[in-house]
Amino acid sequence: MDDRDLIRELEGTAQRIVFTSLGSKQIWHVWNTGANQKLVLLHGGSGSWTHWVRNIRDLSKKFEVWALDIPGFGDSDLPPQAIDVDDLAPYVAEGLKQLGGGLKLSVMGFSFGGLLAGFVAAQAPSLISRLILVGVPALGLTGTPLSLRGLRPEMTELEVMGVYRHNLEVMMLADPNSINAGTLELQKQNVERDRLKRRRIARGDALLKLQRNWTCPVHAIWGELDALYVGRLTQAKASLENCQLESFDVIPSAGHWVQYEAPTEFNHCVENIFKNINLERS
Repeated sequence: MDDRDLIRELEGTAQRIVFTSLGSKQIWHVWNTGANQKLVLLHGGSGSWTHWVRNIRDLSKKFEVWALDIPGFGDSDLPPQAIDVDDLAPYVAEGLKQLGGGLKLSVMGFSFGGLLAGFVAAQAPSLISRLILVGVPALGLTGTPLSLRGLRPEMTELEVMGVYRHNLEVMMLADPNSINAGTLELQKQNVERDRLKRRRIARGDALLKLQRNWTCPVHAIWGELDALYVGRLTQAKASLENCQLESFDVIPSAGHWVQYEAPTEFNHCVENIFKNINLERS
């Protein structure tokens, strides 16, 4: 199924919920309301809930899935004066508080969303029961900048789509053949709604310090060919030594946007994390 058709299907089956968090509108999509376990999804930079388009159908068979449009992205408001991830943490923490109603929640964050989850887990540890970090930045391992291209007002639609394709190939996906018309349209719609333009913390080492304040178990999932960590996944694992790291899974032949490029393997990996948790409890 084309991603555009899948997005329409998921939108049709989702419950769209609007929270007001510290005065800003926050948009959530929810599937399988009433399931025993809630799973919160936080997308990557220049994204929206559609970063999880190839995962929600399967994950929502087992979980009550809550996918946020992070403040400043998708349909959620950009909070006043917010310029980077640390500014967003209080707003997302308030959203999680409303969502959980006093209960701790499992939170899975991809890339920028994982960094955001790390800030929330450090500042409001009572809100999060488990962190699943997917291809997270800010581990002090930033290498040579990637050759990403920018958009210019005079570009034609064909040229714009060429930029999106180039950037997806360079940063997000290992196999160029995994990019189709649906991928490009998804990327276009998300980039056009990205209003948090000055993101610099991701290029540093913030998670090295934040993890010392996490009180929950942590799991990590990476694509083997993640362009941000080529040849450095062993170092990435070692950099998470100051938290309760319970698993570190690497999915073969997948790039940075691992849950999109290898959805079957990724979904299976997430299910195994919770299966092992439940076995430990039994």
